[in-house]
Amino acid sequence: MRIVIDMQGAQSESRFRGIGRYSLSIAQAIVRNAVGHEIILVLNSLLVDTVAPIRAAFDGLLPQEQIRVWDGMGPTREVDPSNHQRREVSERIREAFIESLQPDLVLITSLFEGLGDDTVTSVGVFDKKTPTAVILYDLIPLISPDKHFLSSKLHQDFYQRKINSLRNSHLLLAISESARQEALTALRSAPADVINISGACDASFKKLSLSADETAALKKKYDIDRPFIMYTGGADERKNLVRLIQAYAQLPRDVRQARQLVFAGKMPIDYTSVFRKTAKEAGLRDTDLIITGYLEDQDLLKLYNCCELFIFPSLHEGFGLPPLEAMACGAPVIAANASSLPEVIGLPEALFDPTSVNSIAAKLEQALTDDVFKAKLIAHGDAHHQTFSWDASARVALQSMARFASDDTTAAPSISQLVINEGHSLAAAAQDILLIKLDHLGDFILAIPAIKKLSARYPAARIDAVVGSWCLPLARSLGVFNQIYTFDFFKQKSAASPSANSAAIKGFIEKLPDHYDIAIDLRRQPDGRQLLVAVGARLKVAYQTFNRELDQQINLLLPSAKDVSYKKTRLNEQSTAKQMLALIDAIPGRDDDYLAAPEFARKADAGGGSIAVFPYAGNEVKEWGVANFKDLVGKLAEHTAVDNIHVYVMSDKEARPFLAEQSPKIKIHVALAYDALVESLSDSSLCIANNSFGAHIGSYLGLTVLGIYGGHETVAEWAPVFGRSIVLHTAEECSPCHIAAKEQCPYGLRCLTKIKVAEVYQKAIELVQTAIPGSEPSASATGLQLSTARKIRSQGSIGRDLIASISSLNLEGWGAHNRFRLAQALARNQTAREARRICVDISMLVAMDAKSGIQRVVRALLHAFVTQPPSGFEILPVYTTPDYEGYRHAAQFMQRWLTPTDEAKGGGTRHESSLRDEAVLFTDRDIFLGLDLHPSFVPAREVLLRHMRNLGVQVKFVVYDLLPITMPKNFPLGIEAVFTQWFSTVMQAQELICISKAVADEIKADFLPKAEGLKPMRITHFQLGCDIDNSVPTTGIDADAEVLLKQIKTSTTFLMVGTIEPRKNHEQVLLAFEQLWSAGEDITLVLVGKFGWNIDGLAEKLRGHPQAGAKLFWLEGISDQYLQKLYETCDALIMASVGEGFGLPLIEAASYDLPLLATDLAVFREVAGDYAYYFDGFTAREIKAGVVDWLALYKNQKHPVSTDMPYVTWQESAFQLLKLVRH
Repeated sequence: MRIVIDMQGAQSESRFRGIGRYSLSIAQAIVRNAVGHEIILVLNSLLVDTVAPIRAAFDGLLPQEQIRVWDGMGPTREVDPSNHQRREVSERIREAFIESLQPDLVLITSLFEGLGDDTVTSVGVFDKKTPTAVILYDLIPLISPDKHFLSSKLHQDFYQRKINSLRNSHLLLAISESARQEALTALRSAPADVINISGACDASFKKLSLSADETAALKKKYDIDRPFIMYTGGADERKNLVRLIQAYAQLPRDVRQARQLVFAGKMPIDYTSVFRKTAKEAGLRDTDLIITGYLEDQDLLKLYNCCELFIFPSLHEGFGLPPLEAMACGAPVIAANASSLPEVIGLPEALFDPTSVNSIAAKLEQALTDDVFKAKLIAHGDAHHQTFSWDASARVALQSMARFASDDTTAAPSISQLVINEGHSLAAAAQDILLIKLDHLGDFILAIPAIKKLSARYPAARIDAVVGSWCLPLARSLGVFNQIYTFDFFKQKSAASPSANSAAIKGFIEKLPDHYDIAIDLRRQPDGRQLLVAVGARLKVAYQTFNRELDQQINLLLPSAKDVSYKKTRLNEQSTAKQMLALIDAIPGRDDDYLAAPEFARKADAGGGSIAVFPYAGNEVKEWGVANFKDLVGKLAEHTAVDNIHVYVMSDKEARPFLAEQSPKIKIHVALAYDALVESLSDSSLCIANNSFGAHIGSYLGLTVLGIYGGHETVAEWAPVFGRSIVLHTAEECSPCHIAAKEQCPYGLRCLTKIKVAEVYQKAIELVQTAIPGSEPSASATGLQLSTARKIRSQGSIGRDLIASISSLNLEGWGAHNRFRLAQALARNQTAREARRICVDISMLVAMDAKSGIQRVVRALLHAFVTQPPSGFEILPVYTTPDYEGYRHAAQFMQRWLTPTDEAKGGGTRHESSLRDEAVLFTDRDIFLGLDLHPSFVPAREVLLRHMRNLGVQVKFVVYDLLPITMPKNFPLGIEAVFTQWFSTVMQAQELICISKAVADEIKADFLPKAEGLKPMRITHFQLGCDIDNSVPTTGIDADAEVLLKQIKTSTTFLMVGTIEPRKNHEQVLLAFEQLWSAGEDITLVLVGKFGWNIDGLAEKLRGHPQAGAKLFWLEGISDQYLQKLYETCDALIMASVGEGFGLPLIEAASYDLPLLATDLAVFREVAGDYAYYFDGFTAREIKAGVVDWLALYKNQKHPVSTDMPYVTWQESAFQLLKLVRH
């Protein structure tokens, strides 16, 4: 049963009172006890500050996906008549949104809301069919209205509309017997439609061991200087607080002056002024009456624990939580003997007449001065509060709702509780796969393990191969390939260069099918990869070639290593066979991998009208019943679409009930051997069975299965998994029971007995008819009229009816703003979308490519995202601008970025994009990923990001480093403040995903405790990639580049990569090299990086340096293509930074086997480990000493080498990041 709970009772102004605490606690208890039910919470986005706290309250209890947020048109508060139309529209939007969630029942936690805030509640305004239950607190304005209510037409109209909604509901859950009796009397409700579920207090209300200092601090905070009498709750007239003040004033002077009267909690000023006036008229001092104002929950708990006496003088209550909370905290409690309070208090001696000031005063004096009586109150409260339980209340509520739902008169009695589940098939999907292995016989033999594994992984696939002609006999002998194509790319039995040119490749491609699902090139070396690129395939798998143009056209690219003479790589030390197996393993997995179902025993085409029936299960607790099966078989035999019915039993006794059926269509099979059973089953297309062998063998052999399941085990666990299956069952909270005999079921196996023969017959005929070519199922032919059932409407149907309902309202006076807001709300409340979206913020990249290290990361990850998006998700690049308050789809940017223009190709023409950057309307199914770094843009969208999170959008940010905050002296003036504001904003996200463990650890240690969050923030990290070819690199090389590259080969050359700015420590490195040059060292220093900040003096020195152009080179703003050439040419990389978030040049250099020298930072140790040489400090002296030491090691080939340093590709990095984003 799917129950949708409207949580506005915990969102409205009532959240500060007992109704709010009741709403939250009963919902939490329902979730805890909802075995066999699906619970969805619904929140109102207009109550913006309450969404995150409620989500946090259910963290660990309910998946966040089951907390949905609807968007109305605010403001709607009814105290302002101008909100009338927006409230009417919002009522319809809310009911339509809830109906679109397809609930079996809706539970409203508090109906009488929305007078003074933007809560919107109604029943039957739009959705007149979905059953609705309402928690009933009281009917006080209807039974005993106060003068304020009687004098206000606004209040009367508001209340009458809510009463009308209450009458439209189907079940009232009263919070006390007193409230239940009010409904029976005032509303004349049927007794069965009003259930007392009682209430309880939260487990957080308990006795505390407060120290004397804690108690003193608490009292000082609220100006309490004596023992005190406490009240907490509402402030309206029925709370009877004026009489309480008068009764307190009547106490004997010594008793009263020794104590204060404390009203704890937020109260409207109109009431507090009356209370202070009453106190003054009664002769009380200003310090005798304390009104605390708003209380944190923890302070309320402490006050309960510290009070000398708790009093609750209310004239009328639905339940009265505060007295119970006070009892749980060990306070003596007295209360009025009115409405529900005697139920809650449970001790007649603790009650007084609330209409009599003398009675209140007498009970106050007794409780304050009679120690024996006070001890009795405390002892009673200790025991009595434990008789109330939220779990017990929830179980009563669930039982009432389940019983009510099964009695729903709007549904046809025959199918009201039937659940139809379409099974998930694990049958192997038929795929077309092409495997390319162009090299020689020895290589092909080493490929056999990968070929066999591919065949085993895809048993239903059609696998073709492209091989050299000399490998044809061997390829045929494997028995794996459907079609083998020969193409002699290499000279036969030779390691010489390829003999095939591009024209030959083009001609060969024309012989292949137009499309494959997967194409794999098993050869690690890049020769021949042009063939794979030319093949038409959804997924292309291969090793990296280091050719940007080729690699960009391959979906799944494994990192490779260039074969360099006299140098070992990590792949040289791994078997070629294992390298090829890695390609097969890299293909994204599916549930049906390695699974193969058998062929039918006979190849004859099974008729669509032939049915197999297994009426027994071997255990009666799983059996629908032989009588039901007998009736079903008889009905099926009468239908013209049914040709034959094969009934399978194990004995003559089991066959006997079916022998009475005279139809020639019915064939009974007794105790068939397995082979004969398989042979017989091949004649049928549909199998009808209990949860038994019959269902699973039918599924395994390829029949469509119609299963009839009870609650002994769950459908999710035991549904058939081969081919198509449909399971009929009922939703029972007691499932799975795992009982051994039907006598053990206290409900008489209602999970099976509720399933009617007519229901199974209807579904069986539908399946038979759809299996017959050209036949359509007919509702009239089944003999069961579906129109009598409560139907689940489609999104489109609900949407159309909602538009029509809103159109019927008089909205002619609405301006453009209201109409736009309505369109937004309607769009945002659409709950159906095939794929979820990951909205990737690339605002800075869209504004300008600064060619920084961060933007290299953004480009690389974005490219990996869009070329291979995760299954079930849409990647949507988005951006914001200073002049636009929302986000837009970066469609034009992506088209320019991913599609080469004629201008880029040298044609001189640049076409304008036909795409528009549409505004992005976020919904609760979206994930927002702040991938780009733009410290000024994000704080400007803080309100929007908070609203998105409240809507249910998962907001996550990538964090590169915190250096502008932790090392502000290394950055321009003012950057610390900007970055601090950015970080303050992103700390409100659900998750920060850091680019290194070092950054994540820093946030956890130094920043996370300072973040004020309602739910612990998730701090994670991932690893950056290093293959520049797959980072959408910039291209172009200066005309003088070749001269420079040749020149630096003449000496030992050190490369530094990164923006020229103080943190990178270029100045100290330059000083160290100046000393080394003076000492006669023949070394060269190449700096690659754009002009940064706070380096005017250094820049002038670099440009005018005596060694500039000889031993010192500064290359500003060069392309990634040029940088790759430098990585290939230089002898070592230096990273002398005083702080970093990751150190991307380290892994880029390592991918070219470049030796590494770095300062000894934790993040560098994390990235480079033992594969780098580390300086002892950051000064020129320490760097010089390190370079001298390293040169000595280098000369003797004893320096640390980076050849085997582990790193990941950008595709692997993107996979790590997306895995974190999705979970």
